[in-house]
Amino acid sequence: MTIAKIYQNFILRNIFVNTLVYLVILACVYDEIKLDGHTWQYILSQIAIGYFPCIIWITCFNVFIIKPFLFRKKFQLFCLLLLIYWTGFYFFMDWFFPFVGLGNLKTLQILSLIINGTFFYFVHIVITKKMTQADKDIMNFKSELSFLKQQLNPHFLLNAMNNLYGEALAEPDKVPDRILNLSDMLRYQIEASKKDYVLMEEEIGFVQKYIEYYTFRNERLSVTQNIEGVHDEIEIPPLFFLPLVENAIKFSGETSEPFINLDLKVKCRNLTFTLKNNYLDSGSRLSSTGIGIENLKRRLEVYGLKHDLSCKKDKNMFTVKLSIWHLPTAVL
Repeated sequence: MTIAKIYQNFILRNIFVNTLVYLVILACVYDEIKLDGHTWQYILSQIAIGYFPCIIWITCFNVFIIKPFLFRKKFQLFCLLLLIYWTGFYFFMDWFFPFVGLGNLKTLQILSLIINGTFFYFVHIVITKKMTQADKDIMNFKSELSFLKQQLNPHFLLNAMNNLYGEALAEPDKVPDRILNLSDMLRYQIEASKKDYVLMEEEIGFVQKYIEYYTFRNERLSVTQNIEGVHDEIEIPPLFFLPLVENAIKFSGETSEPFINLDLKVKCRNLTFTLKNNYLDSGSRLSSTGIGIENLKRRLEVYGLKHDLSCKKDKNMFTVKLSIWHLPTAVL
């Protein structure tokens, strides 16, 4: 059980806090009581006798006065109850301590006890609210991330079906092989979408298979790949490169001499992914939905990865560069 879960559990939290306070009191009074020749049992029982009513009074104050009146901004009634509480608590403890043989109670001590007990309750409320909000944020991020992942398969499948339709009309004998290739890629997408991170090697292998699929379809497409530093420990969120490669292949395919230059460098958990392709500056019949790039941008934000994503157009050349720092490593 994590510390956060322990803190959110009322019983475990109070056991931990009160045990800690009990040990602090023990450390403060141990030498003084021990000098009088008392046993361990006597010391522990005396501290418990003095501390227990304090717990009851402070808990009642926090639950029955602060929470229903102060937090609901009933300030006049709160001040009245606070005065009654302080007075009643002081006279009770002033009677109780001598009654159980713990000596006389000083005003400064009782006020310090009340103030500190109240302060810790306010701290608890703030911490609890922060933790609740953090849990909500995590749930929202997970829901959004799941939705973003689910967008990828239909987006990829739509493009693939359009391509298969064109191939079925032009070269029907190649369609069975293309379907098998497509099946392998979809299988990877389905499995990868279930994970938060995949190995970099697996992701690069998928991208290369995707490029291979389109080079078979478009023999004019020239692809240059330079991959350095990829090893079997670095992980990356799944399908991060797919939207960029999809766009590059799609828009380059309109030109008379389509080409793609892919450059990936990994060093010390940092990567730089650069993709260049040519495109028609004018007269293009394609229109981008923008789903892939926007999906990637949002996933980068949801994952909280330190990154830089830039796009540049220059003389029929489109360049996109993605840098990510401090990628996680696989737990072996």
